[in-house]
Amino acid sequence: MKTFGYRKKLLTILLLLFLVALGYGVILPVLPFFTERLAMGEGASQDSITLQIGLLTSVYPFFQMVLAPFWGRWSDRRGRRTLLLMGLLGFILMQVLIGLVTSLWALYAARIIGGIFTSASIPVGYALISDLTTGNRRDMGIALAGTTFSLGVVLGPFIGGVLSRTDLHWEADWGHFLINDYSVPFLFLAGLGLVLVLPVWHWLGKEEDLQNEQAAKVEVSAVQWRVLFNRLFPYLLLSFVYQMVLTLFETVFSIYSKDELAYQPSAIGHGFMVCALVMALLQPVAVSKKTKQLINRRNQLVLGFALFGAGILLLLLVSSLPLVLLFIGLAATGAAFIAPNVTTLVSLEAGPDTGSALGLQKSTDGLGQVIGPIAGSWFFTIDTDLPYLLSGSIVIALALLIAWRKGVAY
Repeated sequence: MKTFGYRKKLLTILLLLFLVALGYGVILPVLPFFTERLAMGEGASQDSITLQIGLLTSVYPFFQMVLAPFWGRWSDRRGRRTLLLMGLLGFILMQVLIGLVTSLWALYAARIIGGIFTSASIPVGYALISDLTTGNRRDMGIALAGTTFSLGVVLGPFIGGVLSRTDLHWEADWGHFLINDYSVPFLFLAGLGLVLVLPVWHWLGKEEDLQNEQAAKVEVSAVQWRVLFNRLFPYLLLSFVYQMVLTLFETVFSIYSKDELAYQPSAIGHGFMVCALVMALLQPVAVSKKTKQLINRRNQLVLGFALFGAGILLLLLVSSLPLVLLFIGLAATGAAFIAPNVTTLVSLEAGPDTGSALGLQKSTDGLGQVIGPIAGSWFFTIDTDLPYLLSGSIVIALALLIAWRKGVAY
């Protein structure tokens, strides 16, 4: 029964992380078309629309960056379930609003609401998995969470592309609210969120014992943000660069594919689907005992960043969809070695302050997710190849730095 209870809790957390990740990804292939339609009605230029796409992508992780450390610390003191439920309800509200908006300002408002509330879900979900696991089981639990989240991030665009097909020519107009073909993926996710409310509330339990234990640990350890940040800095830097480049790629790939390659949302979604499948299959492999015996964490990170950067750079050389998918798969292979290893390193280094540490990591990730889309869309207005060229080069340089720097424990 104890094992069954653990599995129910783990499954609930994984489903929640998957849904939040779907919400992040589902808008990516739709956003260039969605924003263009809203902005053109307000007389915006093409360059302005491109920058609006970057800002709309960034505003969501901006609030996650600001609030994630607070939510992580709060959950260490008071328990996890309430925050997870609050994050889920905020997610549902965001999806409904995005599905109905008719103006850019309303789209920004929906993204801000989502950023505020879902910033609780990710670090607290990871912290709860860390609470439920130890040792090698923690490695696998975090890898499983990373796989689930990555799968959601890149299956989201596939779902968004498929469910927003332009052949769905129907709409219902209620003044400031409109249901049309672009509404379908967001209302679909809102429905999935409603289904998940009861399991989150019932299966995760009251956590009274965990809450008291965590509060005691935090009081004893007296977490100081600066000390914790300094201790985690090498791993936070890796996480920051990874997230910055990943979100830059996700944003620019949609714009580049639409403007330069003349892809439709469904083709863009296929690119993200390949990324999802590769990362989902390889992340558990990366942290398995056999893989760790063959390749230690340092070498996995070197390999991961090298492949990630190479895949992005090679995209500049091709235009046919099969080759684009091949090089996306190469980049995703690298990403699969990066994400679970960095999160595990943060968790192991944090000890009893896991919630605070993972909140800090999410905040650092959020900074990367804010900078990446804005920088990528701005670079795209200068030269369409510049975002891939710069980001791929930065990632490969980081791989060389990890290989050269021996003083950090991996």
